[in-house]
Amino acid sequence: METYDVVIVGGGPAGFNAAKSVRELYPDKRVLLINDREELQIPCSIPYVIAGKVPLEKNVYPLEKVKEFAELLIDRVVGIEPATASLFTPTKKIGYEKLILATGWLPRRLNLPGSSLNGIYYIDTSTEGVKRIKEEIEGATKITLIGAGFISIGFADQISKAYGGKEITVVEASEHVASGVFSEEFESEMVESLKAQGVRILKRQRVKGFEGDRRVKRVITEEGEIESELVLVFIGFLPNSRLALEGGIKTDSRGFIEVDSFLRTSADNVLAAGNCIAHKSLIDGKTIPAMLASVSARDGRIAALNTSGPQVKDEGVVPAGLTEVGGKFYGFAGYTEKLLKGDGFKFKALSVSTTDAYPGALPGCNPLKVKLYFTERGLLVGGEFSGKSRGVWSLVETAARLIEGRKKAWEVAALLTTAFPPSTPPPLLQPLQEAAVKFLKG
Repeated sequence: METYDVVIVGGGPAGFNAAKSVRELYPDKRVLLINDREELQIPCSIPYVIAGKVPLEKNVYPLEKVKEFAELLIDRVVGIEPATASLFTPTKKIGYEKLILATGWLPRRLNLPGSSLNGIYYIDTSTEGVKRIKEEIEGATKITLIGAGFISIGFADQISKAYGGKEITVVEASEHVASGVFSEEFESEMVESLKAQGVRILKRQRVKGFEGDRRVKRVITEEGEIESELVLVFIGFLPNSRLALEGGIKTDSRGFIEVDSFLRTSADNVLAAGNCIAHKSLIDGKTIPAMLASVSARDGRIAALNTSGPQVKDEGVVPAGLTEVGGKFYGFAGYTEKLLKGDGFKFKALSVSTTDAYPGALPGCNPLKVKLYFTERGLLVGGEFSGKSRGVWSLVETAARLIEGRKKAWEVAALLTTAFPPSTPPPLLQPLQEAAVKFLKG
């Protein structure tokens, strides 16, 4: 049996960053990364591959680069045995001093009549899988997407813009799109943009099954049926925690691997990182979904740091995300209106409209909308942002860091941010600061 200082299972953002960081931090350690495929597509940019904006071969995690800082084994891990500090592939037994489980997620699947018909697809991160979905979309006229989360509306947006003559229907069981993280004002804008591109949105409708002869022809909902040549199912994700569970490692009621603040599991010398673990909100300590590449990449670095003992704590995450609809970017950070109301928070929402450049006569200057959420005592807990500029990302990021730092309205009002005409809001109308002043004004 060959033994390594650190063995990492999973080659996505958490596993890749863990391997790279171990090498950078502890160059004397012998590191092995095991992944079951040679190629992994980057999930969040798959809609752009489908739309032809990114070549399929350019949308892969750079797994080959692992060889620059670790050994890479393309194989399937079938079991782990923490008691003997070893794991198994179909042909090998491998020992470890430290093990990092970065096994990621699996798509949540439907178990309904007809759900095994051809023409029904789930998110697939294999190159062959994405290629197949792209070919199916190119050849289909009537396409139904089930679920209206971030990935689904990203697909609907890109397909409707890239291909003419498609009948695209999005079916959502709840009354909200984008997982309900945006206020009615922002959500309505997104929905209207999709409708303007020919996308039909059906909210509050549950799928009951599918009909067809070998291949799907109809999606059956509580309200009727939808003629469909192709169905894409995006109803969420499950943690890929089977190895941990079968190895006797504790998981929670939803199947996420339980870790402490140093990302250590219940088994000695076994850490876990990324989409397979439970994350806590930095705002109130509640367990939240955080299946994002950015969170996974951070987890990988933390796990790597802690392979030589507990050094860096995971203090929690501020929920944040971005999507694109109708040529505009929509982002959020922290807790927004629906969640705050549902949890009984007493809050104030303050909106500011500005521009993403200045002066207004500058070519390419576009409207920018910001909405911040403060508790009654002035603690910043959330924000929503929309605009055509990629700079929406910087507002999301800044707000997330302010929430992470538990900043109050007067501190946000005094915030210094850079200004430059072609790429930032005007210095006399900086949206985060203006929203905070509005709160203080009462």
